[in-house]
Amino acid sequence: MKNKFFTRKFVPAAQIRRLWKGMGISMNKKDIVEWFAANSANLSGVKILLLLCIGTALGAVIFMIYKVTYQGVSYNAKFNFSNVIILLITEVIMMMISSNIVVSLGMVGALSIVRFRTAVKDARDTVYIFWAIVEGLCVGSQNMKLAVVSTLFIAIVIVAATFAGRKKDAYVLIIRGGEAAVSQEDVEQVIHQYAVKHELKTVNRTEYSTEMVYEIRAKETLNMKLAEEVRAIDAVESVNWLLKTGEMAG
Repeated sequence: MKNKFFTRKFVPAAQIRRLWKGMGISMNKKDIVEWFAANSANLSGVKILLLLCIGTALGAVIFMIYKVTYQGVSYNAKFNFSNVIILLITEVIMMMISSNIVVSLGMVGALSIVRFRTAVKDARDTVYIFWAIVEGLCVGSQNMKLAVVSTLFIAIVIVAATFAGRKKDAYVLIIRGGEAAVSQEDVEQVIHQYAVKHELKTVNRTEYSTEMVYEIRAKETLNMKLAEEVRAIDAVESVNWLLKTGEMAG
């Protein structure tokens, strides 16, 4: 015979209380609140909110530094915002670990099976991920002085390295022609007007086509004028130029 308790879709609260009483468990609302308060370590609700607000403020600093110093073509706002969330999640984990040794051992075991296989395209993105994790550890362990000072110091270093050490833009110029040979002298004469330094990296010549690849250190950001002047050279059919990072720039 089936038990009615397990066949019902909805179990009334009164029936649950009777079941607890039959099992020797007696808990009312006051007992539940007291149990929750007693098992919440030494962190009050106000303190938790304060720590999360501090973490959010430091995450905002990381967010702004990434946005200001980003030098790629396509800025990824979702990745940048995820750094703030990573900081907060790390902070919560650290608060759990620091309050209970049993929980800390369990978290180590749980996190050891996590594997991330998403490829990070830019090495600088990895720096920001680790930065967010470290600041989350600092705030979660309530080491505020270290968190604030390290955030500001790292931010200054990144900004200084980005703008003070900025070099002329590097490009790859790809020139394609048809059956007739493309004059290297004419091409380099045009390139010299726009480049501080240039070097012919590859030449491919077949019966029906010619391809020349130059590496260029430009005097300033390239525009369509260079492409138009090279395209006007005899036998040149197409011109492509790209940032040396591999991202399309024009």
